[in-house]
Amino acid sequence: MNTTRLSALLEKDLKEAIRNPSIIFMPIIILFVSFFYSFIMSEIGNATSATILMQFIVVNMAFVMVATATIITMFAEENEKGTLKGLIETPASKVEILLSKAIIMTILTIITTILSLLILGSSIHFGFQTYIGLVIMLFFYLILGLTLGLLSNSTGAATTYTMLPFFIFGMIPLFEMMKDVLDLGFFEKVLNWLPFGLVLELETNHATLNLIYLMIWLIVSIITLTFVYDYKFRKR
Repeated sequence: MNTTRLSALLEKDLKEAIRNPSIIFMPIIILFVSFFYSFIMSEIGNATSATILMQFIVVNMAFVMVATATIITMFAEENEKGTLKGLIETPASKVEILLSKAIIMTILTIITTILSLLILGSSIHFGFQTYIGLVIMLFFYLILGLTLGLLSNSTGAATTYTMLPFFIFGMIPLFEMMKDVLDLGFFEKVLNWLPFGLVLELETNHATLNLIYLMIWLIVSIITLTFVYDYKFRKR
């Protein structure tokens, strides 16, 4: 890996991200959602379990909408403009091209997540293993964004690919708030095996084994990304 090339790619991706209103819009949405949830939490009071659940929902939404959705958007625009094809033909390696976007979005995601939790206004007392789980989950969402981004040949396709993680990984966890009043059935079983459910269980019930399941999600996503990248550029 060449640090000079990586620095140049980081500078390029950062400028494109700043100029792209759709990328800047995603963190703003999460911050507004956090404001909304902060009013709900003020009504909840000191219910610890509800507070932890709300914190995880906000973190998960930040990961999905910023770490995943924004990368998909970046790739879609580069595919439309032919920029990505040009990058592939330069000396820049596959890892450098992907890592550049991942670094930019990791920083943006972390900033958005911290601001969102501050807006909620509740104290955070996550366990050490929970933080490890959150890091693994963040990496998973980043790689998911890279994978779907490579498949997005247009902004229209990007919208479709963005909806998939939004509904599967972003919306289904919201059912967790209704499980005490509704029989979720199938959705509850799905939720338990999603990264969100695994990390939540890690925090509330100290289910250390869930770290292994999270690693499986991560490894599968890395393998999928490798195959998608090689498939997309096999003729180049």
